[in-house]
Amino acid sequence: MVAVYSLRLNRNRTEEEAAMQSEFLELGSMVAHAEIGSEPSSSRIMIDQGIRASLLCTLFGIEREHWVWPFHASEDAGSASTQGVSRMLAGLLEPLGRIGHLGTLAGASDLDPMDPGPSHTVLPATLAACVALTLLDTKSESDGSEDALTSSAVLAGVEVAWRFRSAITGARPGIGFHSPGVFGTLAAAASAARMLGLSPQACANALAIALTRASGLAINSAASMIGMTHFGWGALHGLEAALLASQGWDASRDFQRGLATLFGTDHVDASRLSVDGPKAADALVFKRYPCNIYLNLLVAILEEVEGPAIDQIDVAMPWVPHLDCRMPKDLRQARNSAQAVAAIAGAGNISYAAFSGPSGPWVPRPDVARLLPHIRLNMDRDAPTGLRNAEITARIWRGGTVVHEATRAMRDLRGWGIEHARRLMGPSDPDGGVAALYEGSYRRGFDYVKSRLSQIAP
Repeated sequence: MVAVYSLRLNRNRTEEEAAMQSEFLELGSMVAHAEIGSEPSSSRIMIDQGIRASLLCTLFGIEREHWVWPFHASEDAGSASTQGVSRMLAGLLEPLGRIGHLGTLAGASDLDPMDPGPSHTVLPATLAACVALTLLDTKSESDGSEDALTSSAVLAGVEVAWRFRSAITGARPGIGFHSPGVFGTLAAAASAARMLGLSPQACANALAIALTRASGLAINSAASMIGMTHFGWGALHGLEAALLASQGWDASRDFQRGLATLFGTDHVDASRLSVDGPKAADALVFKRYPCNIYLNLLVAILEEVEGPAIDQIDVAMPWVPHLDCRMPKDLRQARNSAQAVAAIAGAGNISYAAFSGPSGPWVPRPDVARLLPHIRLNMDRDAPTGLRNAEITARIWRGGTVVHEATRAMRDLRGWGIEHARRLMGPSDPDGGVAALYEGSYRRGFDYVKSRLSQIAP
């Protein structure tokens, strides 16, 4: 009787595994057949804005974030061994069209598009698609076919990452491993696989390989320097996974076990990978300022304030502990400090340069330093933190009187175009970078980004 029960149990398990394998192949088929032209206009617009914002994000990293260590090997004064270490570190992210450098620099810029499920997927999907496009023998961009192919690839990447995130139950994306190194890797793999025209079987293999490459901090700290490298590693390893799959490589498709390794057995239901739901493209959230996504709402409110200098800001927001940082030690922490961001925006400058600066200790401008001690923060432990529902309220004071009060929600952070990009760039755009990224094809914009990288860091 025991033998019969055991045989039946094994048969049921085999049938369940076979069903899941079929679902994973369906996921590969979805990647292989992703087509931007079949999507509603709202999705097409969001993907277009996401691609262009990702390229601008990368350009800002190249132009302004020179202090990021993987950028290039420093030949400044130092011992021979120090210079050797610098050169070796710089070489880590050189392969595959320097996609690792591009992704890391873009991560440093803090301007990446996100979505309420797996954050940080549009950027690696865009970079992987653009690099993979250079491997294809495409003839002309005049008919828009390259842009359509790139959009389809990014669509595939964002949608697949969304589905993988939906398989994680009872845990936020930052629990387990940092999102860019997990969902970003999967997004890049799917995007590159679609760009290369891989079969459904090979696309599924690309995802399986990508899951073995997932990287990141087990305890996510958005303010840590190392976190920005996960954007680079995610883009690099996702592209690598697609390239290996194109050459016949495979990996275990036990996505249940792979995800459980990162997020815990009790937080994974891989059967949800193939369940239809809301489209990821329609749920994209766009940072409008180079700081933490929650604090973008705070800047948006402060941007509405006109007139003389303000002297106090009260902020009410959900409990996100690492954003309560009264004395940031460096620029990375300042961008993730509610107090610092409120002071920067309250001082009246919301260009990219206002949130940027040299490496080392953060030294706020005098007007920012004057306002910083007068930021009062109240975090509500019961308020929702999910990007679909989170809200922030700010009350602004001048001369002892409230001059402005408003509440903004994450769903208000929608896409933006060339005019906002110019505002972020500020008065100095000597090489016409914004026009290059917003008025031409995706390939032309990516070529511009690569040319700036080669000029600044040959």
